[in-house]
Amino acid sequence: MGNDGKSSPAVQEAASILADGGLVAFPTETVYGIGANTEHAEAVARLRKLKDRPDTKPFSFHIGDRAELPRLVKRVPILGRKLADRFWPGPLTLVFGRAPRAVGVRVPAHEVAAAFLRACGVPVFAPSANRAGEPPATTADDVLGLFGGRIDAVLDGGPAPLRQSSTVVRVWPRGWELLREGIITRPMIERTLKMHVLFLCTGNSCRSPVAEALCRRELARRFGVNEDELVALGYEIASAGTAAAGGGRASQSAVGAAREAGLDLSAHRTQPLTARLLRDADKVYAMTRGHAETAREMLPEARDKIEVLDPDGEDIVDPIGYSLDRFGAVVRQMERCIQRRAKTL
Repeated sequence: MGNDGKSSPAVQEAASILADGGLVAFPTETVYGIGANTEHAEAVARLRKLKDRPDTKPFSFHIGDRAELPRLVKRVPILGRKLADRFWPGPLTLVFGRAPRAVGVRVPAHEVAAAFLRACGVPVFAPSANRAGEPPATTADDVLGLFGGRIDAVLDGGPAPLRQSSTVVRVWPRGWELLREGIITRPMIERTLKMHVLFLCTGNSCRSPVAEALCRRELARRFGVNEDELVALGYEIASAGTAAAGGGRASQSAVGAAREAGLDLSAHRTQPLTARLLRDADKVYAMTRGHAETAREMLPEARDKIEVLDPDGEDIVDPIGYSLDRFGAVVRQMERCIQRRAKTL
């Protein structure tokens, strides 16, 4: 359909053909795909025959905007949301659930693909334009050479920029699986799904262990999992002290205040802050501006990820030596801060 796939008339014509049951090849940033109206049984059957795809092997949906995802997937696991936040639109297909009810979804980053998919007005199946076992087509001419006369239109958007298949990842509420590695690699996925959170105070026997416990509870509540399942979701929560000795226990006042808040610090052991802890952390929350500055001096390159726990920048004062009621007020202050911070974790 010409060489100007970005033009509205070409996109609208291709979308109309697809909506009426035709097969339309279109570009993505990886390779060309062949689209079919998922709501048109004859079109899907033609696509399956064209690709020699067995009924047991499903097609993935292609959508023009991530906002369309709820139409296809009712509950998106937290791991899926994190990957979509990082890589969509882009060369990543997410598979939600397991066979036989698995649903694969991709949001291409190609400008022509996005415009076309939005114009279709229906969900679109779009496997790569290739024969089984052969490399996918990366230009409109390649598509015509392979399938000319067997499809109804080719939307020409020029050569596919990446010329490599998308990465495919299956996600479920408590895990993920790399089904196909493409331009988005396993290390890239692992970095995206990892979240190490570190809380700092002075001795790691009072405020920071309480904050650590509060954070675990809040994240588990938000994701609807048990606290011991957070690691499977990529979360590691820890605490340390800028002047702590290793192996000590939480203070009695901290244990008591934590118990009043429904938290158990009996297993906590203190640890000193180190450059390695700072380097490994994705987020560092300090009880005071002084703690934050000490951490920044220890590892200047970590400066941008070190913040005071209170989003308003106020210090959380040391309650040691004060009454249990005073300590309880500090715990409630930290809880409010963590509830706000957890929204970004």
